[in-house]
Amino acid sequence: MDDSLHNVSLIKIAAFSVFAFILSLLALFIIEPFFPNNSQNFLKFLSELGIVLAVSLFTVRHLDRKKISLKSIFGETSVSKKMLLFSSLLTIGKLILYFSFAGLVLRIFITRPEISSFALSFMVDASPTESSTWLIISAVILAPITEEFIFRGLILNKWAEKSSNTRALIISSLLFGVLHFGSFIIPQFIGGLLYGIVYIKTKKLIYPILMHVINNLIAVSLLLFPTTESNDVFSVPQLIEEMTPVLNISSLVFVIALPIFIFIVYKYSRNLNDEVAPFAFNTRN
Repeated sequence: MDDSLHNVSLIKIAAFSVFAFILSLLALFIIEPFFPNNSQNFLKFLSELGIVLAVSLFTVRHLDRKKISLKSIFGETSVSKKMLLFSSLLTIGKLILYFSFAGLVLRIFITRPEISSFALSFMVDASPTESSTWLIISAVILAPITEEFIFRGLILNKWAEKSSNTRALIISSLLFGVLHFGSFIIPQFIGGLLYGIVYIKTKKLIYPILMHVINNLIAVSLLLFPTTESNDVFSVPQLIEEMTPVLNISSLVFVIALPIFIFIVYKYSRNLNDEVAPFAFNTRN
């Protein structure tokens, strides 16, 4: 077993991932016309599953050729109830900050006609996303395991060997955020920082995977949350009157929660560079 990720090629893994993605899109484009419209979600799930399996098998084989043990990346699979509760609360806290910050921004600009008109059209057109077991499985199970393995397990550990834990954390989180550019990068970047800090501290990939699962589960649940249908027609002044109290509370939550959250994360992540990187720690033990 090798005790270094120096010979592991992230470029090869990234190139194969792009190849698998393009091949999957091509296959989906060819076979989709032969299936009914109500099977599109299932086909997308099969497409994503194919990408995940292909990339995972390629990566595992690549690591095996370099004599890298998966245990040295994943660490122990046992979890502490205390640590599980703490990491879950970090994830929930991040989501609270994200949504309350969105409320704060909307509260500041709600009186501007273009913003209030946009919010009005969003409320009128809003409807719960079509429930799909396949897409939920993809978002809540496949994505967290695969992404944590790649971004924390490989990228973070490899850069920690080259530089410091802090730089490795920032680089892996930034790449993670860029991959999720559709989510405006910043929330995913912050999420990546939290997952990486917990991974460096615990040396166990199971914790960031579970944090990622909780994050995606809550996000998907909110998208699928049923809304009450109403025939009421809102006007912009009425919209402002209806939303202002809620946005005031949201803004207050953000102002109170932000310093508390930063303080907790700061206290937990102190002396991060003094920590042995997870891969190095798990290889020695």
